[in-house]
Amino acid sequence: MSKCQSCPSATSCGASAHASVNQMHERTKELGVTTVFDRYQQQQPQCGFGMQGICCQLCSHGPCRITAKAPQGICGATADTIVARNLVRLESHGIAAYTHHLEEIIKTIKATAQGKTPYKIGDENKLRDIAGLVGLDTSKPTNQLAEELADVMLQEMRKGSDEPLALVKLLAPKTRLEAWEKLGIMPGGPLSELRDAMTKTMSNINTDPIDLLLTALRLSLSTGYMGLIGTITLQDILLGTPSLTTSQADLGILDPETVNIVAHGHVPLVATAVIQASQSEEMQELARQAGARGIKVYGSMCTGQELMQRGASSAQGFAGQLGNWITQEFMIATGAVDLVMMDMNCSIPGMKAVADKFHTKLVSVDRILRMAGVQDHVDYEPEKAAEQAKELVKMAIEQFKQRDASKVQIPKGNAPAVAGFSVETILGALGGSLDPLLDAVKQGAIKGIAAVVGCTNNRNGHDGQGLTIMKELIKNDVLVIAAGCMSSAAQIEYLQTPEAAEEAGDGLKAVCRMLGIPPVLNFGSCVDIGRIGVAVTAIANALGVDPSQLPVVASAPEYLEQKAVADGVFAVAFGLLTHIGPVPPVTGSALVTKVLTEDVESLVGGKVLVEEDPYKAAEKMLQHIEQKRQGLGI
Repeated sequence: MSKCQSCPSATSCGASAHASVNQMHERTKELGVTTVFDRYQQQQPQCGFGMQGICCQLCSHGPCRITAKAPQGICGATADTIVARNLVRLESHGIAAYTHHLEEIIKTIKATAQGKTPYKIGDENKLRDIAGLVGLDTSKPTNQLAEELADVMLQEMRKGSDEPLALVKLLAPKTRLEAWEKLGIMPGGPLSELRDAMTKTMSNINTDPIDLLLTALRLSLSTGYMGLIGTITLQDILLGTPSLTTSQADLGILDPETVNIVAHGHVPLVATAVIQASQSEEMQELARQAGARGIKVYGSMCTGQELMQRGASSAQGFAGQLGNWITQEFMIATGAVDLVMMDMNCSIPGMKAVADKFHTKLVSVDRILRMAGVQDHVDYEPEKAAEQAKELVKMAIEQFKQRDASKVQIPKGNAPAVAGFSVETILGALGGSLDPLLDAVKQGAIKGIAAVVGCTNNRNGHDGQGLTIMKELIKNDVLVIAAGCMSSAAQIEYLQTPEAAEEAGDGLKAVCRMLGIPPVLNFGSCVDIGRIGVAVTAIANALGVDPSQLPVVASAPEYLEQKAVADGVFAVAFGLLTHIGPVPPVTGSALVTKVLTEDVESLVGGKVLVEEDPYKAAEKMLQHIEQKRQGLGI
């Protein structure tokens, strides 16, 4: 896609790849409200030292920055040390956020098992499978077993860094274990690994860039097997494993005649309870008395993907997915959103400035989330979830009464989407065996598999890079798995419909038609990147090879924040070529850049590919897939 002359980060003729967002961007300009696109322009030019990762402000001697005149910090730290240390600190934020999410799920499962929440155990079979895997007595009653599993997972989370994580030993391919043990990066509990990493990256404790990069790999494994795979497994047990479903996406799905609640964030617990509460006759009657035709809950970012993946339907009060994180200011600018429930990360301060122009109420539903000027907090507690959900629905109804219909402007855009993919649903579609998929890969109908995942950002243009890469890959018979913000990008542009198979190469098109699936499969939220790890493990085990030998690649074409750093390093440690855009803040160190893009491949099988041109990035990924096919003799 070409760059827009008026906005260097933009694609096509606007700041976003999506017509609906561009329309609402014009509206915010008319309202005199700056948005994420405008503030990006105001920040140009950005700090070159920060972009290269060669600035340090850890001690009062600083801040220091590395230049030709000053090749070392005041303490003597080189660019290599500063860059590696900054990378580990970024990743540490990621594992911290994932661990917070995991602990919320663990506490909720325990409270649910004790009958204290509005939830029920959603997948008893998976509960018994995982419980048996970790050594529990699976003959026990469901709730007792769920409580015991919650205790085991909490203990695993808090293990010492010198105690290997059970899930790594139990779930990782044996070939991966051998590689990680050889490097000495077998991880312990995520909280202990986080503690050690943050201690190492203080002033003048660990200044060895190679050891710091090994720490990054070790952190990523603890993140991957607890923060990702552990979390999605427990969420499946609690809320149900994803099942094939249809939904809709884009800003145009907003209904001007209903009370509209947006579940915005990454953790679907409050949203699930609110959907239940909103459909009660008591809440429906309150909405009718307020003049509304009903109550609808919409998804935004990863929380919406989680709801969609588990089959939440319009009949249950879930009305679809509005978009990814960059869409948040623009969904409010429609004037049709009554209440936004903000859980965990990616709720930007700019959302408040737009909400102030309308009647929209912002409410934090997580104890760690606070925003200047936002006074309403309904901090999630599992035991109070039912009453908290009713309180939030009532808040939304009161806000609906204050809505000014003359300010409502909903753009066009309503894309159908198929969701609910996971290892289980893929196996179901294939008749219980991976053999048909493997046969399609061996025969070349499917050349390979690409996980196009993660965030979106301004520097690359809202969703433009990711969409281009997806389209280039499917055109060349590569099946794409999407998760996180990239799932919203694909949904809005109709890539997650069976009809999108027409944009695929002949081989992939035939497979999609036969199975009735899209060429871009929705695996859900950013935490569901762990589900992709499970899928790759299943394929590697079925073929009897290491994941690094597979014609599989990963791409985070518009990565944004710290959780994405942890995800990317995990993919590398898992043995995958991992494309990243934009250029990560490591180029100030030739050593770190070389290790990540070259040397690490000989150690763990994966490496980082940095390429900001989406066509060239897709071409390089296709070349890698072809090399792996040749290596397997297919």
